Amino acid sequence: MKQNAHEFIRSTTTLLDHILATLTQEEQHDLLDTLAGEIEKRMDAVVEVVES
Repeated sequence: MKQNAHEFIRSTTTLLDHILATLTQEEQHDLLDTLAGEIEKRMDAVVEVVES
């Protein structure tokens, strides 16, 4: 599982780099803010499951 997670992060980072290169700085900022919010929401859901 650890290897799968590593590969997922690497491929996602590569894809994100390609996407960011096509956006303006403002669009990059908006996208990264949105992604950070989604990650935080999902992490909160994981913590809730683990704590219950």
